[in-house]
Formats: sequence, structure tokens, C-alpha cells
Amino acid sequence: MEIKEQEKPVEQILKAINNKKLRVVGACAPSARVAMGEMFGMEVGLNLKGKLVTALKTLGFDDVFDLDFAADLTIMEEAAELADRLISGKNLPHLTSCCPAWVKYVEKFYPELKGNLSTTKSPQQIFGAICKTYYAEKLGVEPDSLFVVCIMPCLAKRLERLKAGINVSRGLDVDAVLTVRELGDLLKQRNIDFVNLADTAFDSTFGMASGAGVIFGTSGGVLEAALRTLSQRLNKNSIKHLDYQINRGLDGIKERVIELDTRKIKVALASGLNNAKILLDRLKAGEKFDFIEVMACPGGCVNGTGMPLYPRDFDKTPLVKKRAKGLFDTDLKSSIRKAHDNEQIKNLYKVYLGEPNKDRAKSLLHLPERKN
Repeated sequence: MEIKEQEKPVEQILKAINNKKLRVVGACAPSARVAMGEMFGMEVGLNLKGKLVTALKTLGFDDVFDLDFAADLTIMEEAAELADRLISGKNLPHLTSCCPAWVKYVEKFYPELKGNLSTTKSPQQIFGAICKTYYAEKLGVEPDSLFVVCIMPCLAKRLERLKAGINVSRGLDVDAVLTVRELGDLLKQRNIDFVNLADTAFDSTFGMASGAGVIFGTSGGVLEAALRTLSQRLNKNSIKHLDYQINRGLDGIKERVIELDTRKIKVALASGLNNAKILLDRLKAGEKFDFIEVMACPGGCVNGTGMPLYPRDFDKTPLVKKRAKGLFDTDLKSSIRKAHDNEQIKNLYKVYLGEPNKDRAKSLLHLPERKN
């Protein structure tokens, strides 16, 4: 598929919906559900996942899944990968890799750190890989009969799906990316009354997610989610607390020494690429860290370039904070708050993937190791 085909994703998706030979599969990112309401004058930060599912079904999607399920898979793989690095002492600090703009920044401006980037794919790409393999096999269909769409807050996700080595199927694992803004505009064009839509649950195959997967959408969420599972991975027992709260705001850089039972690790995060540069320059100057999260957009995906538009001089800070709060509140109310406690995740490893960061999981859910 050529890049130019991605220039009009709405038309691409509508064409797929009208193609009776294709099964259109959608997945909603966590940040999408706390921002879509803004497109329709609703309160900022409301978690409207049920309405999003109904809206996509109304448009003609065959399946709608929770991308937070794929975030849980990302957590499982990244925690296993980080645990291996901590034990071996290699490729530290471990740098998160779920933000494609941040990955591109490292590759271009700090190529000596490419090997420190996690090889774990982003939730979007993990979802696509699982759909085009496990789900296709489960349905008994060819992978290219599935048309996979991710509802995302980020324009950079369109290029991520085209990255060399990222796809496991014959074509693309993720066929199209629709931003929150584009979906809202499409619903308005189709006269779909989003405000008054009933709630519909995600389809069950990939419908269960932990609170850890939910907070992936905000700065500090990936780090916090990974720590919840890393402790269990290193120590084989349940962690004493869940809310590390390393960044529950828009601070540019935060760092902390975290005690994971018998082990201490130094972690840091940078919100926005300007702050990432400061942190990476400190690394080059000799400072030591074990685990670093960076999101290119200040505040994380809740402030992505595909979110609702506002005037250029409009202060979005209160909105971004409310979106983030919507995700953290959802996590607090979740019955499952650790990825490794998600029964659907455990079953998928048991019946299909094998061990995290090994076996089939390694081949499907990771990129080849990057060289500095």
C-alpha cells in the first residue's frame, strides 16, 4: 500500500465498510474516549467509550475492540524486556517506544541511543499484529480480509504503520488511522447524534482491559503502568501499591528512585520533546537512569495533534488536565488495575503467544533490536 492511499483515511474506511469481502475491525485509544465529547459540546474528560462503540457500529464497523487490551499486551512485553535489561545491565536506560514522534526524534538526533529504545511495539501496532494473526486464525479467514482501523489522538500514528519491519502480515497490520477530530467530523456529516447514543460494550474477544492500559493515554501513564507489572516480573509477588503518581500533571521533567521490593531503579519522564532534549543531554553528560518515558506531545496523547481543534491562542491546559483526570479516574474505578491480572491477556499468552518477550510473542509484538 502506498503512502498516498493514507492521505484520505475517511474515504478509505468508508470504501472498506462498503466492501462485503472485508471485515472492518476498529479499536479506540484511551485518549479518544475522554476527548470525543468535546466535538459535541459535552463535558471535557467524560469517558464515553460506550458511545464510541455505538457510533462506530452505526457507521458500519463489524467489530469494535478496546485498544487498552493491546496496551496491556504492550505492558506485559515492555515489563519483561525491561526486567531482562535490568538483570543483564545492557541497553540501559530503557527508553519507551510507544510514541512514534519520540522514536523518530531519537533516531534522527540521538542515534547513539537507538539501541536503548524498547523493541516492544506500540498498542496500535500490537493490536494490528494480533488481529492479522490470532484473530484471523480464530475466525478462519485470511488476514487481508480484515481491515483494521485505529481511532487515535495522533497524526504520527499514520506513519508508524508504514515503518520498515513493523508489519507481520502480507500487507499492513493497521490499514487506516482515524483521528478523534476526523471521526467527530464524520459522525456530524452522517447526522449521527453522538450525545444521545446508547452505550454499547466492546466486542468480547479483545474487550477486557486493566486500569494500567487506560492510563497509557497520558504523560507518566506508560511508566506507571509498566512499574505495576515490572515489580511482579522481578520479584514474583504482588506489589504493595499501584499509584506511583510520578507525573499527575504537566510538569516537563520528573524523576524518582522507585523501590520495587528488593530492587531500586531510577526512573524519569519527559513531557514534550523540548524537555526530552534536556533529559537526553543529561544522559550524554553522564547521568544514570534505568527507565525513561517520553511523549512528544506535552501532557501525552491526551494532547495529541489529532484531538479536537481550538483557536491558536486558546489555553488548552485545563482541557488536557481534565482529559488526563478522566483516564486516571477510570483507572481508580477499574476492577483490574494491573496488566498481568487481565484474564484475557493471560489466556492469550497461554493459548497463542507463549512467554512475554519470548517465543511467538517476541516475533509478533517486537521490532528487531535496534543498533546504536
